[in-house]
Amino acid sequence: MCDAPIAADFAKTDRGSGTILALAAISLAICLFGLSQVLAFNLINQRRLQTTVDAMAIAASDALRGLNTGFPCPTAGQIGLINGVGLDTCRIVGFEVFISAHSQGVGIVLSANALAGPSY
Repeated sequence: MCDAPIAADFAKTDRGSGTILALAAISLAICLFGLSQVLAFNLINQRRLQTTVDAMAIAASDALRGLNTGFPCPTAGQIGLINGVGLDTCRIVGFEVFISAHSQGVGIVLSANALAGPSY
């Protein structure tokens, strides 16, 4: 007779546990999806940054060799400004131009480097 009320109490405490488990699973799925979106956004921004830095280096190299108007480093800076990229370093050695730049990602600073010059 003493066991019957205890068993009934356990039956009452198990009610709703499936709902809590389902809510926890949905919350975990939403968190993982959000995290994957932040990672994907940063990867896409890194590729865009690298493409912009490559274009900056090519334009600076063309300006250095006289194929384009303007000075090399200001030309690279203008292209970076148009695309929302900050120019860190513009180094000219001979006819080669080395560009280093950065941009803001989600929570981190992304950076990229490029080297452009004539083909030998």
